[in-house]
Amino acid sequence: MLIEINLLPKKTRRTISFIYVPISVVAVLLIAFIIMVVNASQLKSEQAELEQKVERTTELLSVMEGNDSEFVNSADTLQQYVSWLDSVEFSTVKLLDDLVTRLPERGFFMEYAFDGDETVTVTVQFDQMKEVSQYLNELNQSDNVTSASVLTVQTAQLAEEAEEDARILPRYVTDYQIVINKENLRAEEEETDG
Repeated sequence: MLIEINLLPKKTRRTISFIYVPISVVAVLLIAFIIMVVNASQLKSEQAELEQKVERTTELLSVMEGNDSEFVNSADTLQQYVSWLDSVEFSTVKLLDDLVTRLPERGFFMEYAFDGDETVTVTVQFDQMKEVSQYLNELNQSDNVTSASVLTVQTAQLAEEAEEDARILPRYVTDYQIVINKENLRAEEEETDG
């Protein structure tokens, strides 16, 4: 048998781990760097999004504060309007009842217009001309009327058949302007309510 004598130092074999360890470390560092870059970009986008939300919230807040002042102003305006309505409020039903009861037997309301303040314009139809002045006199005697005046008196247009029949008399359409006595109407309303 042969004996081998090797006086040379033994070569150490390079192991695969010697190559894999640095590559693994580099790979881990590279992955950690990529994760940090991705997280940083996500944080920047989240920060930009949050800044936009803050800006929108600030804008909405300023708009809401502006709306609050507008709401307060409109609420004040509405309150003033309600106060004004309370000061001018009275029952027009009592006024209409008074105006209707003073009509002659064959007198008819054709139009009624109230300006909301103190003037009423009424269009009335009568059979006879004398009823125009009688109704004006009745209106001026009313406690609910401050003054009344005749604006116009017109003869109503008759139908062709009625024109042929001489027995049918024309109708008189009269416009009255009536200034009402609001204090008296309010006093009557308070008496009935109280």
